[in-house]
Amino acid sequence: MTTTKATATVVLVVFLFMLDACSRTQPHANLAPQFKEKIKKNKELVFIDSSHLGASMDGAILSLHFFADSKVHLYTWGNGFSNYPGTYAFTENNGIDLSFADQRWPRLRLSKQGDLLALGRRDGLKALEKSYVHTDENGTRREVDDGDIYPEARPLIFPLIQRIPDTKQGPAK
Repeated sequence: MTTTKATATVVLVVFLFMLDACSRTQPHANLAPQFKEKIKKNKELVFIDSSHLGASMDGAILSLHFFADSKVHLYTWGNGFSNYPGTYAFTENNGIDLSFADQRWPRLRLSKQGDLLALGRRDGLKALEKSYVHTDENGTRREVDDGDIYPEARPLIFPLIQRIPDTKQGPAK
């Protein structure tokens, strides 16, 4: 009888844990209108990495700043500061594709974590590797690790979480 209760308890705990995890990051109905509304209200929508190991004021090693007209800026902190302008496009099932001249990003998916929006990789991985596209003197392009991002923080980057704008100062900084 004790073994049965213990087994039932373990199964219940695992079920509740999985239910909680799914509810926090579960993709919802089309989130693009909410995404666009936040940009309209704050002039930008900022997502920061979840590593908390970076050099920026909020502990991020990278941030994505989304603007109207499908414009996005990637900022990285590490061995220096880098800024990469690019564009974004919504795809099916809350997907977002990013396009940068010198950065190759995995396909992302927009979801909700509580009241905040979150960006995760569509393939479910938490890492960002080989994101920098290097063109050598012969014009050959290849992906290499991005030296601007702290290597030890890469496995902890995703999900990217919406930064809450400081209402006293206006749009997110």
